[in-house]
Amino acid sequence: MMVTSPIIASQIAPLANGWMQVSFNQAIPLQQGMRFRMGDSLLAPWRWQEQQIDCLALPSEQTLDPIQPITIDHHGFPIAVIEERVDYLLTGEGLGIADALLLAQHYRAYANQGLVLLAADQFPFAIKPARFMVSELPHLIAACPLLEDWGFANRLASESGLPGCFEGSLSALLSQLNMLQKKLKQPYY
Repeated sequence: MMVTSPIIASQIAPLANGWMQVSFNQAIPLQQGMRFRMGDSLLAPWRWQEQQIDCLALPSEQTLDPIQPITIDHHGFPIAVIEERVDYLLTGEGLGIADALLLAQHYRAYANQGLVLLAADQFPFAIKPARFMVSELPHLIAACPLLEDWGFANRLASESGLPGCFEGSLSALLSQLNMLQKKLKQPYY
C-alpha cells in the first residue's frame, strides 16, 4: 500500500469523554487493525465513506495539530469474510473500539446474527439504553447508539462504574459469558 502524498487532517473534532475524531481524505483501502500516527497520537480508523477516513484518537493531554502529517503506523490485515447464517461476536477495547465499529460497518447486512461487546474506561459516545435484548445479558442495558442504529445488539463493559455497563474488563465479561462463547462462533476481534 503506497501513499504518494502526505496525509493531512481535513477535520479534527471532539467526541464524548475527551476522545477525538480525526478525518482525512485518502483513497486507501482500510484493513482491520490498521493504525495511523499523528505526532505522538495513534489513530484507529472506524469509518470509510467516499474516500473520507474517520479515525478515533484516545483521550490525551496533548493537542492534535491539524497541520501535522499523518503516517501509516501499522497496515493491519484484510477484513474477514463471514458466511451467511453464522453467528459471530465482535469485540473492541480502548482504541480497538474503532476496529469493532469498522467491522460492524462492513458486516451491517448480518447485524441480526452478531453481538458486539465494547470496553473502555470512558466511551467516545454517549451511552444509551439498549433497544435490542440479549437474553444472556439481561442485567446489562448500556449500549452504543450507532451500533443500535445499524441493528447490532451490543453491550458495554467498563471498570469506571458507568451505569448499565458490565463492571469490569472485556476479558472478565467474556469469562462470565462462557455459555455464550460456546453458542457464538468466532472470529473474535
